[in-house]
Amino acid sequence: MSVNITINGIQCEANPNQTVLEACRENGVFIPTLCHDPRLAPFGSCMICRVEIEGERGVPLSCAAQVKDGMVITTESEAIGKSRKTCLELLVSQHYGDCTAPCVLECPAHTDVQGYIRHIANGRYDAALTLIKETNPLPVVCGRICTRPCETKCRRNIFEGKIGIAYLKRFVADIDLNKETPYLPEKKPATGKKAAIIGAGPAGLSAAWFLAQEGHGVTIYEKQENPGGMLRYGIPSYRMPRETLDAEIGIITSLGVEIVYNTEFGKDITIAGLKAAGFGAILLAVGSQKGYPLGVDGEDGCPNVLIGVEFLGSVTRGKHPGFAGKNIAVVGGGNTAMDCARTAVRLGAENVSLVYRRTIAEMPADKMEIEEAELEGVEFSFLTNPLSVSQTGGAVAMRLTKMELGEPDVSGRRSPRPVAGSEYTAEFDYVISAIGQTQDLRFIGPDCDVSLNRDRLAADNSTAMTSVDGVFAAGDSVTGPQTAILAIAGGKRAALAMNQYMKGQRIAPEAAQYNHVKAKDYNDIAPQTFSGVESIEKIHMPMLTKEQRHHNFKEVELGLSQEEAQREAARCLECGCADADDCKLRQYAAAYGADQFAFSGSGSPAAGTTHRIDDSHQYIVRDRNKCILCARCVRICVETGSGVFGFVGRGFDTTVEPPFSMPLGEEKSCISCGLCVSACPTGALTPRKDMALPTTAYSDRWDAVTGIADAVAQAKKQS
Repeated sequence: MSVNITINGIQCEANPNQTVLEACRENGVFIPTLCHDPRLAPFGSCMICRVEIEGERGVPLSCAAQVKDGMVITTESEAIGKSRKTCLELLVSQHYGDCTAPCVLECPAHTDVQGYIRHIANGRYDAALTLIKETNPLPVVCGRICTRPCETKCRRNIFEGKIGIAYLKRFVADIDLNKETPYLPEKKPATGKKAAIIGAGPAGLSAAWFLAQEGHGVTIYEKQENPGGMLRYGIPSYRMPRETLDAEIGIITSLGVEIVYNTEFGKDITIAGLKAAGFGAILLAVGSQKGYPLGVDGEDGCPNVLIGVEFLGSVTRGKHPGFAGKNIAVVGGGNTAMDCARTAVRLGAENVSLVYRRTIAEMPADKMEIEEAELEGVEFSFLTNPLSVSQTGGAVAMRLTKMELGEPDVSGRRSPRPVAGSEYTAEFDYVISAIGQTQDLRFIGPDCDVSLNRDRLAADNSTAMTSVDGVFAAGDSVTGPQTAILAIAGGKRAALAMNQYMKGQRIAPEAAQYNHVKAKDYNDIAPQTFSGVESIEKIHMPMLTKEQRHHNFKEVELGLSQEEAQREAARCLECGCADADDCKLRQYAAAYGADQFAFSGSGSPAAGTTHRIDDSHQYIVRDRNKCILCARCVRICVETGSGVFGFVGRGFDTTVEPPFSMPLGEEKSCISCGLCVSACPTGALTPRKDMALPTTAYSDRWDAVTGIADAVAQAKKQS
């Protein structure tokens, strides 16, 4: 016998023994819940399965209400959504953990750092490389020259010292590169669509990689005679060996990507011409390859004053001036300045001075690059700035002044100002200006009327769309001179939009996920968070000695051994949640816009109440910080007859514990069935990494096959 009910205005039938939650689910209507498990009796602890029932007050729990004949149920309304959001915010206020590791969030490409380091620690190098290439097609490059923003947010920094993330990336990328057949992702069937990319730098190569995987034909048009952009013409070969760069680019072209060289956009090809040739989408990835001059008096008449990026490019082409025995000055404080100075040393310069108007504390160059320049013999002239230059025979007389630091400027660094009466003249054979780069946008005009953002191409931050239909832009020409990994991320973002455009789909960026964090500020971590964490000495990159670098461009960093890589990977704290992708709390928090900082109680992480992770069990890791007291593990363990878990304490101090709060691995009645892990909705109970539970873990069929955000959106639409 069944009863007639109405759900969101639709007549339905239900079993009279069912709850409203069960009846709605059986009729294909989604209601969120965290504590409900079809294997167990209703419990009602999470409080988010609220609905409206005609004739009843408020928003009762659907898991506690029995259906009745004639019942009229509403599953989505403003009041229901508000109530669910409040309940979720109460739950997340007590939840302590990072959904995503800080290193992953800091990486512009959001490469799964934690995931691939775990694979390396377990010797699964192919899996690590595959994971990296889901977001970054140039790990061989990034493992060598990346500025490593991920490492600045490594939590090991707080108490010991960062993990060598870039070194580990290079380790697996080099293994793959040296295989007879390097890894290639599976390509989708050919779409018959074609994309044109202007520029074979990191942004263009990245976009090509992802577009080719989608089955599109991809042609890159490159102004220079070889690919790589600033990876080749702006980074010296002792950091980025050319044969290594060529090999990695070769993997990208083996996906079917064609590169046409010695072809200048705006001169040899135009937007109209490319569209006429059948290209459905065009990406402008022209980079920032134009260096700034010194901007001082007398510069125009000094042939021995060189532009930094042009100088580095000339060295790549083998057309550089002779520096043997010369006295060289490099003006600037960024990585390009370090590259110019270290290159000058390798070309045989007798003296190389780096002139910088601030102190070493304000230098934008990577600390490691500064240290390496110092080791190789570069002399630093801090708080010094050029005023003018003049050619005197075969040398340059440079008028300099001493500087002092004043108040911070827009960059946050203290502004340098000249010290009166401190001027002096120094003579150099060559002076190299390495004070910055900009974009060469001479192609902008009637044939390419893309809007500009000052001296850059204007493009949407999330979709890379420009003001011209079908034309996209990414990389340094949009952001200004930045890093390779930022350009790679921009290329991937552009490829997603170009793919949607060519398929006639709505252009939309990847959906942002809810991300729970241990603290608003990276450093604001409860002191006991790292109690008991083993101190492991950092592995340092083997490098050529100073003498071995003398007058040659051999690669300085030699790479980690397998033993060194695994030891370094073992230092990872695995900050991100192992269950983040399946966490129901995270999915519901995203769907209802919950704010983890809306509430805080006496037992909240803000009050410093955190728990050590219990990894004493052979198969299971228990993190009480993530427990939301849904009781699913407690109740399902009772069903097995074991009764391992129970509630301890009251109020905010309540926790779920084995008897006498002993470590789970010491609890003798646990039969390692894995049902508690399958029941946990938040990642408070997870399998040990790369460890399969002895039984097949049960999964809630509804949540396993339903996308939470889509289900919520559809439910709201239907109601």
